[in-house]
Amino acid sequence: MGRRVFLYLLSFLSLSSSLLCVPRLVHAQDSEKECAPPKSLVSQLNTKPSAATLDALGSDYANRKEYGCAAVAFRDSLKLDPQSPATHYFLGIALLAQGNTPEAMNEFRRSLQLNPQQTEARIALGQALGVSGHAEDAIQEFQEALKMDPKSVPARDGLAKAYMSLKRYPAAIALLKDGPQDESLEMDLVMAYSNNGENALALDLLHRMQRERPDSALPHFGMGSVYTQQRRYEDATKEFQEALQLNPADDNSRAAYIRVLLMQGKLDTALPIAEEYQQRHPNEFDSCYLLGEVERQLVEYTQAKPFLEQAVKVKPEDYFARYSLGLVYAKTGETSKARVQLEKAVAIDPSSPEAHFQLASVLRSLSLNDEALGQLNLYQNLTASRSEKDVAEAKANQARALLNKGDAKGAVELYREAIERDSADARLYFDFAIALESAGDREEALKAFSKSLNLDPKFAPAHNQLGLLYAQAGQTPQAEHEFQAAISLDPEEVQACNNLGVLYGQQGRYDEAAKLFKTAIAHDPSYAPSYVNLAVAEASRSQFSEAESALKKALQIEPDNAETRALLSQVQSHLGQPNDAHP
Repeated sequence: MGRRVFLYLLSFLSLSSSLLCVPRLVHAQDSEKECAPPKSLVSQLNTKPSAATLDALGSDYANRKEYGCAAVAFRDSLKLDPQSPATHYFLGIALLAQGNTPEAMNEFRRSLQLNPQQTEARIALGQALGVSGHAEDAIQEFQEALKMDPKSVPARDGLAKAYMSLKRYPAAIALLKDGPQDESLEMDLVMAYSNNGENALALDLLHRMQRERPDSALPHFGMGSVYTQQRRYEDATKEFQEALQLNPADDNSRAAYIRVLLMQGKLDTALPIAEEYQQRHPNEFDSCYLLGEVERQLVEYTQAKPFLEQAVKVKPEDYFARYSLGLVYAKTGETSKARVQLEKAVAIDPSSPEAHFQLASVLRSLSLNDEALGQLNLYQNLTASRSEKDVAEAKANQARALLNKGDAKGAVELYREAIERDSADARLYFDFAIALESAGDREEALKAFSKSLNLDPKFAPAHNQLGLLYAQAGQTPQAEHEFQAAISLDPEEVQACNNLGVLYGQQGRYDEAAKLFKTAIAHDPSYAPSYVNLAVAEASRSQFSEAESALKKALQIEPDNAETRALLSQVQSHLGQPNDAHP
């Protein structure tokens, strides 16, 4: 889904509504546009309007996507009733829809100060924090919302997306695997699997979704997104076309379809689709950027310019819009403007060799030769680095395939070759360490996990795996430290909770162990080892009924596990019950 942001916002259809929908982020309307109230409210507004009337007015404007007018109405309402949590919340929604995220967050916080028990306001604040790049704070808000409403799809969706924005894909997977049945959450799980390198699981889930809901466009959109990540552009094209056939109003699929056509250079096909999209959404980022990009690649720079300018106006921190507008300015002879846009692009993404190269060209045309040479040197260094990363990624993919087939030694050799090409990738060292461990080389695995953490000290799965190696070596203090570090970085790191619980259980700290196993189960109810370990901890405290319950749940997940059945038999003997551990 690239850089697209999805916002779950409260519907304005009625002020008492608790339904959530997904309106688009749009550019603020022209401030000179007159706000025309509905006829049904004119008489009340001409007398002395109440706060409720002004709230209804704001709701009507918001329904018409006139968010600037809505914000004015809600502000007027707050002058009459400044202690209304609902109005502060609605004002925040209107401001967020306009792109005024800082003020929107202020309103959500005021609303929550007045009434902390608002699930929707917490979700909206979480979304706003995520848009602002404060993913950790967003996670806290979504978690609070889920405590208030464990079945909330928007809260779970927002939390999953926040985890993924921090590359905490295992945490997102654990959160989503046993969530409510909902297409949007299934799509989140697809993307979590895919980003975690588990494309087979992503595709399996999408195929299942297609079988269960053959008339739904969403699985085809997901399939197209995964194929795009895999650079299978023809396959992606077919999936996006199928999605649009099933749902012609699906603009997510339409935008993705235009993008994949651009990747293939099919500009004549993309142009009419992008034109129609932009005509329906004249001020939105995606519609303007995509049409501008199609026109630019067709060498129609004059036509491209206004669309790209609008895209930058709506989303000034988007690298691609800045870069493309800079190229257009360069081609239309507006060199100083081109410099500004390309410098902005470089500031947003300093790792882009293309932006450095184009900026060097513009600086040369401005006779700034020393600066141009500096940018050219950066371009050459980044190009060489990117080439090496591409080779490393290909070898790592081959290594994963070998490891899945049971060839750990072959995987280790390919990972060594990948690391020679890219020695600064924490995930690459992590995967290398897993292969080394599978090959029985724990000493080298420990070194590789340590190197992964040197590169990314906040990589929770590496802390967990390093803790396991320490535990197996009998280095208990070091193991405890690593498990605690993993949980501190990611409180929903299920395996770390389970592993630390095992460590405490071995030390006779059964109360602490049981608490950790329960935490692991809460985060991933499908993880059978935590139920078994909880049963052992409970039995060790002579809580045999609780142990029996945990073991029965473990057997629901893994009914053929002989060790669990044997343990259940022992527990039931302590309870003096007939043995039902065997089917």
